[in-house]
Amino acid sequence: MTSGVMTLADGRPLSWHEFGDPDGYPVLYTAGTPVSGLGGACYDESARTAGLRWISPDKPGYGASGHQRKRSLAGWSDDLLALAAHLGLDRFALAGESGGAPFTLAAARQLADRVDVVALIAAGGPMGPAERVGMTAKARVMNWLARNVPALNTFRVAAMRRELLSPKRRQRALREAMAAAPDAAHAAAARIEFEAVADALRQGTRATVQELALIKRAWTFPLSEVVTPVHLWHGARDRNAPIAFARRLARELPNATLHISDSSGHNVGLDRGGEVMSVLASYVR
Repeated sequence: MTSGVMTLADGRPLSWHEFGDPDGYPVLYTAGTPVSGLGGACYDESARTAGLRWISPDKPGYGASGHQRKRSLAGWSDDLLALAAHLGLDRFALAGESGGAPFTLAAARQLADRVDVVALIAAGGPMGPAERVGMTAKARVMNWLARNVPALNTFRVAAMRRELLSPKRRQRALREAMAAAPDAAHAAAARIEFEAVADALRQGTRATVQELALIKRAWTFPLSEVVTPVHLWHGARDRNAPIAFARRLARELPNATLHISDSSGHNVGLDRGGEVMSVLASYVR
């Protein structure tokens, strides 16, 4: 892994981490909520195998990136464009996972002349009642609060942060997650995710609470204007973002392909990582 920090036009620091093949085709990956750019490490091996340079920035207020008080979905496009310019990238792909998917779609719309293909992994967003069928009770509460009284999510996110900041409780939760993992790859991913969530929350809770409100309320752009090819990977057993939502995205996006993993839940990216990378690599010009 390599990492870097640049200064944006408004003075905010933007940090990022790189995985995969350093000389490969660039993919700008936006991790979920609340996951810092360290979460991109889950795709290090599969990206390297496919010849992809997996660039995973910290969103505003996560990791070492500065908080953005007037944050928006479309504003992430500006940050990605600045990062691409800093790294000397002309054309690239976009990838977004879970809560990173809305920001990725907004960027695909804004940067259509630079983006060859988009990958959405376990995409989350504003769901109607029918699309929330099968969702966990915890996710339902967080979604409702994000849409109606977002400030109250502060208490839930703060509780998550306290657990991660307590070495004893963090290690206990990590051991439980690794013990429940079906294989070594999933156990390794659980460790990466714990580190990435802790990194996302080290500045506090406000960025996560802000982000939940942005992604769970109605998006500020029409899906019909995202003309770049979009490939969606979703698990049929996903209880954080039930598959009905992915099906609607696939219907409403003009150029979308939905890949369903019948055996996967919200970890479909790990289960189908090789396939995701293969599809992205097929668009290299």
